[in-house]
Amino acid sequence: MTKAEHYPPNDEAAQRIVQSVRLARQPIVDADLNTIGYELLYRAADADQVARIGNSNQATASTVLNALSEIGLDSLVGGKQAFINVPGKMLFSDVLEGIVAPSVVLEILETVECDERTAEAIKRLKKAGYRVALDDFPPESIDKPCAAECHYVKFDVLEVGLDRIIAALPAARKAGLKVIAEKVEEWDVYDRLRDAGVDYFQGHFVSRPEMVVRPTVRASKANLMGLLILLQDDDASLGEIVERINTDLALSYRLLRLVNSAAIGLRREVDSVEEAVRLLGLNAVRSLVYLSALTGVDGKPPALIHNTMIRARFAELLAAQSRMANPPTAFLVGLFSNLDAFYNQPLAQLIDELPLTDDIASALLEGQGSLGELLEYVRFYEKGQWLEADGETAVSSLNEVAPNCYLDAVRWDEALRESLGGP
Repeated sequence: MTKAEHYPPNDEAAQRIVQSVRLARQPIVDADLNTIGYELLYRAADADQVARIGNSNQATASTVLNALSEIGLDSLVGGKQAFINVPGKMLFSDVLEGIVAPSVVLEILETVECDERTAEAIKRLKKAGYRVALDDFPPESIDKPCAAECHYVKFDVLEVGLDRIIAALPAARKAGLKVIAEKVEEWDVYDRLRDAGVDYFQGHFVSRPEMVVRPTVRASKANLMGLLILLQDDDASLGEIVERINTDLALSYRLLRLVNSAAIGLRREVDSVEEAVRLLGLNAVRSLVYLSALTGVDGKPPALIHNTMIRARFAELLAAQSRMANPPTAFLVGLFSNLDAFYNQPLAQLIDELPLTDDIASALLEGQGSLGELLEYVRFYEKGQWLEADGETAVSSLNEVAPNCYLDAVRWDEALRESLGGP
């Protein structure tokens, strides 16, 4: 077959489902001004330079999800620590335990009472692999039960003043806490706190928060809700869960990004969503879905989503009928063949960020191998271009089964839309 040219569509449908992921990051430095980490700050989906937080759980979910599975901790903090605020509701749930990132420091908000219940929750998170900080903490409360379970305590310079912070340093040392002075605005304030023995500093004297932006695709609200229900069913099979994830491009992409995240530490090549689910485990998948649901989603995906789903299913059915490739792998190739259209980024850049096997990557980028041949056939068929075959070849076997496979793929997508309440 002649390799087909493929130009990603630049239409209104693609634009309607693409939004921008936004985070701000502000460095935390030691006494010698070496950066030891960054606080990751929630920013709304618009271009506001301030955080307009109406729901603290949504803000945390968005920050965690964007840091781990959209932008990536590698890009955000390199090998340093990422400090993320956590409200009480999320602290006392188990959602964060499913996606454990050892480089993440969870900052317990000042609205959470520092009692035995909080101490037990912190112990659980530490056991899972997190580090923990107390944010905007009153200096006189160092002796509270939860303080001894943490690694860091953050004091707000503008709120509590220099004298109270300095007076609290001996008690913090006794509790085994490293002290971070935040909202340090002036160099003379830094000098005084450094000389008094404060460990780390954060504030405008070093850097204002820096915005990081990346395009993303919104997930289907109905699909997320259905998947959450399914994940609560102890009798649900792995196949049912994988099928649900396969029907959502955004979830599939996030899942594979998560597998390849340095924060998670798997760094494995995979050839299907099913393998990614097996590697991460259902707890991580459940957490990913829950965080996605909290961040806000688009419940009515446009035609581009459905066209991509039909392509993926068509490729899967063709692979099964012709035995040219593994069907789940063919589905993944079909699903990700339109990534550039959704994310408005070069396909090669997107593929490089995913833990895909070499045969999948070469199929998507170069049309190589049986998967590439299959994808090329699918693209020609979508355009109504029938490929002529000489003798018993792969094309002839595909031509025999393609009409029925395509109709089955269209019916599958229609049934999916109906079950999810979509247009």
